[in-house]
Amino acid sequence: MRVTTVVDYGIVNLRNILRGLKHVGAKVEVTHDPERLLKAERVILPGVGAFAAG
Repeated sequence: MRVTTVVDYGIVNLRNILRGLKHVGAKVEVTHDPERLLKAERVILPGVGAFAAG
């Protein structure tokens, strides 16, 4: 099974997204480690989609 990595950057509450992913049977890893993110198969960056340019 492929692993979905969720980025924990300390700003958002991850509880709901993790619950949703587990509900659909996803294997989930939560990390803030750049090395783990570079090796991830799938990455979710949770939030509302408003990031500054640059």
